Amino acid sequence: MGNGEYVNQFFDTIDDDAPWQWRKWSTFTSAEVAALDKVLRTLLDACAATPRVCADDEFIASGWPGRVKPIAATALALMRARGRFREDHEEDSPSITS
Repeated sequence: MGNGEYVNQFFDTIDDDAPWQWRKWSTFTSAEVAALDKVLRTLLDACAATPRVCADDEFIASGWPGRVKPIAATALALMRARGRFREDHEEDSPSITS
């Protein structure tokens, strides 16, 4: 995975320009929304601070992956603590713990 996919994979789901309003109409808790918002803001800052076309080594050297990592890890830990919903049927609360 290159740096373009690294960023775009997140924006595929979490993006204020996306057709659905992930902040309001989602399965995320308010704490998860706040944590994901921090990741979103950091990735937007990274995009603004680096060239649109950037080699992977250049992106790594910029230091942005190191700045994103602890913020993303916090969000992931929060979501993992609650668990995941099954994909084969609807649930009122997550049943899969990791």
